[in-house]
Amino acid sequence: MASPYLKRGTWYLRWKDEAGRWRAKACGARTKAEARQLQAQLERRAERVRLGVEVGIPEDGGGTLAELLRWWLETYSKPLASHATNESAIRVHFLESELAALPLAAISPGRVESFLQAKTGEVSPQMVNHLRGYLSRAFNAARRAGRYPGPNPVLDVRKRKVPKRKPDFLRVHEVPLLLRALDPRWRPLFAAAIYTGLRKGELLALRKSDVDLGRQVLTVARSHERATTKGGYQDGIPIATELVPFLKVAIAASPSALVFPKTDGSMMRRNVNLEHTLRRALGRTGVVDGYRHVCRRKDCGHIEAAADQEQHRCPEDGRKLWVKPVVRPIRFHGLRHTMGSLLIMPDVDLAAVQRILRHSDPKLTTEVYAHLAPEYLRAEVDRLSFGAAVLETVPGTPGPFDSAPAARALRSGRTGVETRESVTRLLPEPTAGKTKAGTRATKPHEFRPSRLERETGFEPATLSLGS
Repeated sequence: MASPYLKRGTWYLRWKDEAGRWRAKACGARTKAEARQLQAQLERRAERVRLGVEVGIPEDGGGTLAELLRWWLETYSKPLASHATNESAIRVHFLESELAALPLAAISPGRVESFLQAKTGEVSPQMVNHLRGYLSRAFNAARRAGRYPGPNPVLDVRKRKVPKRKPDFLRVHEVPLLLRALDPRWRPLFAAAIYTGLRKGELLALRKSDVDLGRQVLTVARSHERATTKGGYQDGIPIATELVPFLKVAIAASPSALVFPKTDGSMMRRNVNLEHTLRRALGRTGVVDGYRHVCRRKDCGHIEAAADQEQHRCPEDGRKLWVKPVVRPIRFHGLRHTMGSLLIMPDVDLAAVQRILRHSDPKLTTEVYAHLAPEYLRAEVDRLSFGAAVLETVPGTPGPFDSAPAARALRSGRTGVETRESVTRLLPEPTAGKTKAGTRATKPHEFRPSRLERETGFEPATLSLGS
């Protein structure tokens, strides 16, 4: 084993790395003994890496976290439909943070947890889980590609619990109101969203060649500028008969190969504000949770909540208040939920809805929409039945069973024939047939109540075990 050497007041270590090459590195040891200890540790670690007992980390620590995330965006995220969202989130939350400047070897579960905990009050729990997912996918990709052989520190960081809320949707009577309130230019697009359940990017990328009105089949093959959908494959779905005239109008008005283009024939941009168009139409149709009456005078700030649009006046200066509808929180993606919800409620098969919505996992359809099915699990719950006599125990319900007299009869041990027959309907039938020797068989309609015995002292009354 080579010895450390001193050069210009600095101790240098010499050892063979995991590849068998001689290496030299300056250290902060103050004595030769300290330098020997450090050199022995390096040699032991190199030997463990050569034997496969330990993973070797590059000298630069695998680069910085910012370099890893940029590499992951360029190599793995770019082909995805969510690339624009991924790039924006990583740029906003990671690239300017203190965590981004650290080498990968210094990224520990504790540092990741502290970073996410600081984001907890800033963003939603679901967004915190997204940030955790970006880090985890980047580390996993680096390990598979051999870019970083170290462990994934995110695996020991827990996911945040996200409240599950059922999405809101339009009711049956609200769909015609919405379509009538929309501008004729937007009406075919929103009708297609309701009748097909296509996502926003799939609608904007829909081509005339994808629509077969003769067979009433629509091919979903692309999303926005990408040549594939979110699921990575194309699929065909049926076209509802009521949607056919809307599609005919859209195809005839389109100056390009797209079904729903801009006025110049080009594709609408990703961030086109369809939610704004939807919410304004919902406000005009009265699909609202209420109304806000606001004073528009400068520095007044008076606001009243009301359930109607009746004219109110400001109590400060008597001016008329401006009425603003509080629209139900339905996004454009909520039209896809509308399609799934309205199909489920008439008791359409869950498997059919899953295929129309093109969910890759049937559990997703069940979790989101099954609570709307009127017969969902009801037949199974109805298996829990104790007979019609149970209803006679409800106070005020006419019937031969009156709980108070029956209870007094049971306590006294004296029951009438009518009471006995009513009570026995709540109990299982006694076993018919042979009985053990020395016992008397109970007749089918004979009720033998247990006697109540009281022991001496302060013991409560207990059921007799027989005598």
